[in-house]
Amino acid sequence: MQPEANIVAVRIFELVCLSLWIYGIVWVRRSKNPVYAGVYTGSTLLIGFDWIFNTNWFFRVEFSDKFIDAFRIQGVSEPLAMALNYAFYFGLPVLLLVHHREKIDRRFGTKGYLVVFLGACAILPCFEIPAVSWLHLWTYYQKPAFELGGVTWSNIWYSGVLTTSCYAAARLAVRWAAVPVRTPVAVGARADGAERAPTAEEKWRAFAFGGAAIITAFYLSWLVQLVWYALTQPWVDTPRPF
Repeated sequence: MQPEANIVAVRIFELVCLSLWIYGIVWVRRSKNPVYAGVYTGSTLLIGFDWIFNTNWFFRVEFSDKFIDAFRIQGVSEPLAMALNYAFYFGLPVLLLVHHREKIDRRFGTKGYLVVFLGACAILPCFEIPAVSWLHLWTYYQKPAFELGGVTWSNIWYSGVLTTSCYAAARLAVRWAAVPVRTPVAVGARADGAERAPTAEEKWRAFAFGGAAIITAFYLSWLVQLVWYALTQPWVDTPRPF
């Protein structure tokens, strides 16, 4: 019998997730960068991946029934808070890394990706172990040898892979969506030309690159982690039907 989550703790968690998600939207709007908007929109759509991750052949997770549902299928809930959590966690932190990529490159060079990976690995247990072991917001059904503080320890490196792949893909999106801001204004004009605003098509292209970057990074990272679960199959019995 798993310990019950406190309803107050659940509501506070939901409020924090909602607040962070809204803050991310505000930050993106202020940036006025269509690539950033695409990245954040892509991260908001990761709810589908969370639904896949929690199934019996991957994480094998069951959430507290006190959460507000985003949707429910065969009695299995996808909490709205987790959708918002994914949206922020793989949205704004990735965007902040991309926004400061030049500083990261100057400070760490090619090792910058390793620094991002290790940082993401370190953050995951600090957030998830208290949520699972102390607050009992959700439960992993895996063998004790595969858990650390009630959390499957393979999530530590998986969080690093997800964050780093999203960071790398979003950097590429920024580069590929770059729009020339100067163009000659007339014959005999100054060589550097004049500034111009990107066209609507260029903005939508940049938005699409940003969204595709996150979805692609998640899909490829999921395939890699799927090999781990195929090899280890670390699960125990669960009340989930699938």
